[in-house]
Amino acid sequence: MKADLHCHTVLSDGAMDVDALLRYAKRINLDYIAISDHESTHSIPAALALGEELGLHVIPAAEVNAYHKETGINVHLLCYYPVDTKRLQRHLDKDLKIFSDSVTKSYQSLMDQYPITMEQLAEASRLSTGVYYTHIMQVLSSMGYTKTPIGSLHDELFYPGSPHKFPYQYMSTTEAVKLIRACGGVVVLAHPGQYKNPMLMEMMIEENLLDGIELNHPRNDERTMDQIQSLCREHDLFMTGGTDFHGLYTKTPYPLGSFLCPQEGLERLIEAGKAANAAYYQHKSEH
Repeated sequence: MKADLHCHTVLSDGAMDVDALLRYAKRINLDYIAISDHESTHSIPAALALGEELGLHVIPAAEVNAYHKETGINVHLLCYYPVDTKRLQRHLDKDLKIFSDSVTKSYQSLMDQYPITMEQLAEASRLSTGVYYTHIMQVLSSMGYTKTPIGSLHDELFYPGSPHKFPYQYMSTTEAVKLIRACGGVVVLAHPGQYKNPMLMEMMIEENLLDGIELNHPRNDERTMDQIQSLCREHDLFMTGGTDFHGLYTKTPYPLGSFLCPQEGLERLIEAGKAANAAYYQHKSEH
């Protein structure tokens, strides 16, 4: 079974809408797909309905950003199969506003350097649930300042410590995992290779923060993948995979389906989702 379990749409920082993405998935014969928009569960109702129409299995998902205090790293958690999406979204909206305000401030800081307007940013982000750096780059690309939205100009403007980047902080990993599980969801650590800290996975496992880890991903090198496999075997966690598809908003182009979830990982994720949902409803019936 072909499953790409990490994709983004225009509802966050991707280039395609839900309809176009699912029809693309069907054309390349994916069996399962998960739209994991940043801080957003808004794709879920439409994706589930269209997936049923197309004969495509849609796994409800969102990508939740969180701050791991012990390492000082902003990590991304893939939340699969959430039941109480309203409660989840209420909390995600708070962090999304903090992030969007920070990106808007970045855009405003560029207005002395480029002849850009706030109306252009509003237009670029109008389909999204937040404001992202991709929207800034969309404006600059459309005005001819770069031909590559996520490329050298993006790096020049938004490197760590850049005067055009402003601090923001998400909820802690402990808070985020507690929230996801309380909403009936399953927690998977996204792209551990991105964080450049080999101890992060072990620490999060020891803190009981993970149900699985993303194995197949463009930013996981061979050494990271070996560590993921070793840790998952040792601690009985499952392994997933996905392209982290953003369409044209990516430094290196990867079409949908370039990175897939291992079959065993897909089966275990589905079972974990059923168990998490059952625990949610059981808890709800008792209270």
